[in-house]
Order: sequence, then structure tokens, then C-alpha cells
Amino acid sequence: MSVQVSEAAYSPISASESADEIMRVSQTPRQQTDGVGLRVGNLAEFTFIAPVTPGGAALFRERVVKGQIEAAYWEGKLGTVQDLRICLINNDTQILFAATYSDEFKPYVIDVIKFATPWIDYMFMGVGEGFPGLSSPDAVPYLQKYQVEANLWYAANPDATVRDAARAQKVSRIFNELLDTAQS
Repeated sequence: MSVQVSEAAYSPISASESADEIMRVSQTPRQQTDGVGLRVGNLAEFTFIAPVTPGGAALFRERVVKGQIEAAYWEGKLGTVQDLRICLINNDTQILFAATYSDEFKPYVIDVIKFATPWIDYMFMGVGEGFPGLSSPDAVPYLQKYQVEANLWYAANPDATVRDAARAQKVSRIFNELLDTAQS
């Protein structure tokens, strides 16, 4: 769903904004090479909306506290997830899973299955209607059935991977400590 607009045909939402300035920072998402979803630079979006089983919303709410505590651990094992949101929507009739990650679609799904199956299964078994569990051969077809592509997606740092961000934070922390020491 890549949107291409020529600069000549574009006029800003607000007349007080410069079309040239907006086009200078504009992003043009492109479709995933091997799956549903948009990419900008090195980042991609994954959005999944599945129906919730009867009683699934209550079960999800019971599990979400433990799921939140363990999210950084399991997603950290993947090493490619920039951000993740999981929530009940539409009066608890659907569950939304939306992630921003660095990698291509197939390697991302393979890594999720390899590194985060216990956590994903804990969050979705008995909650997502028909969710077979990530170790099932039916897992990928299930995900594909309910995956949707964003209509609009923006990434602030589209070329920075999770590892790049962690490295930059570490360098910044060390540099700040060095400055603090030098000023003491």
C-alpha cells in the first residue's frame, strides 16, 4: 500500500505549512518483500487483529499482568522488536497485536516462533479464537488469516535497529559518565 504522490500534485493539510518542507521529511513506505505489512528503511510493521473466544477477554486480563512483566525478557530474546502493543478492542470482541520490528517478515516470524513461543502462547491460547499455538503447523496460516496492513505507518528512526539504539544509548551513557568525571 505504498502511497506515491508527486511533489507537484501535493498540497499540505495546513496552508501555513510549506509543501517543500513537508516533502523533505516525508516517508514513503513500501510493502514487505515476503509478507503483509509496510516497511520504512530497516523497520517493518506487523498488525494482527483476531476474534476473541467467549471468556477470552477475562482470561487475557488475568494473564496481562504476568505478560507485561515478562514482555521485555521474551521480546529481548528476539532482539528485533522496537515496540509492541497487545490490547482488546471493539468491546472485547477482538485482540490487537501490533509490532514494529527490524528485519524482513519471514525471519521475524521464524524468530518469534523460535524465541517467544511460551510467552505468545501464554498471551493468546484460549484468548484468540482458534489460535493453535506457535509450535503448531497451523500457526503461520492463522497469523496470515488475521494479519492486516497499516494504511498509514510512520517510524521516527527507520534505519535504526534495536541493536543500533542499544549501542547508541550505551555510548551516550559512557560519554555522559566521562563528562561528569571530567567536570568533577
